[in-house]
Amino acid sequence: MKRILLLGGVTEALAIARTLGPKHIYSLAGVGRVPTDLACQVRVGGYGGADGLAQFIRDEGIDLLLDATHPYAAQISQNAATAACSSGIPC
Repeated sequence: MKRILLLGGVTEALAIARTLGPKHIYSLAGVGRVPTDLACQVRVGGYGGADGLAQFIRDEGIDLLLDATHPYAAQISQNAATAACSSGIPC
């Protein structure tokens, strides 16, 4: 089974996060309150750019990166695509 890293906010991505099991990670860039009703792991904060995200992907054994960030969050989407490419996983 693939290990998923889900990047997102607290709307559509949260709905996806609620379907993820405990081995997966839901990553929030910054939010006032962390959802407490999730079975998956939750990570809050940045990665330090594409290189930091790629290192996190490798360190955590991520197999699939889902970018469900806000459409105007162009920087994290670019970092996600770059990190996934350099890590050899689909985004």
